[in-house]
Amino acid sequence: MALEQFLEVFIREYGLISMFLLVALEYANFPLPSEVVLPLIGMVGASYDINFVTILITTTIAGIVGSLLNYWLGAKFGDGLLDYIRKKFPKTKKSLSASYNFIKKYNKSAIMLSRFVPVARTAISLVAGTVKMNVWYFILYSSIGILFWNLVLIGGGYFIGNKVLASGGIINTIVMVTTVLVVGIVIILFIKNIKKSNCKSKN
Repeated sequence: MALEQFLEVFIREYGLISMFLLVALEYANFPLPSEVVLPLIGMVGASYDINFVTILITTTIAGIVGSLLNYWLGAKFGDGLLDYIRKKFPKTKKSLSASYNFIKKYNKSAIMLSRFVPVARTAISLVAGTVKMNVWYFILYSSIGILFWNLVLIGGGYFIGNKVLASGGIINTIVMVTTVLVVGIVIILFIKNIKKSNCKSKN
């Protein structure tokens, strides 16, 4: 059974509980792509007439819980944990270094903006814990980023994925376009930080 099929069956079977669990795990660095999970949650939620706002609140809280777990791990084990991850998973070196530079340069804003970048979306929580960012600022800015990301992807599955285009279609389109622009800006900033990290490592 393909991952998408398994996730769809799981969400249909357990409803909001499964939605909470999957999103929390994804933000806690489990290999569950939100680009697949969140639209599926929206589609299944719409087919079962689950209130969209309820889904959005549930998944946003789940994202915060998963992010706080990573934050706590970073705060508890510090740079030692990041070094272990780099050695165990060499492909994460660039993303972790870029996340570190990103959070140093943009501080609280980095927490919100990074939620739109693959890998950094979850890695940033570990780094935030490691640098001992104020936990309340972390929760606030994480909430904004997670809410907006979930709104777009779950909303896409809920309304567009199920061909339920109501009068709010124009608003959805505006949200989509805005998100694409934000993601583009964040990716450019993130790539610059990766290049900067590479230059420093060579020196």
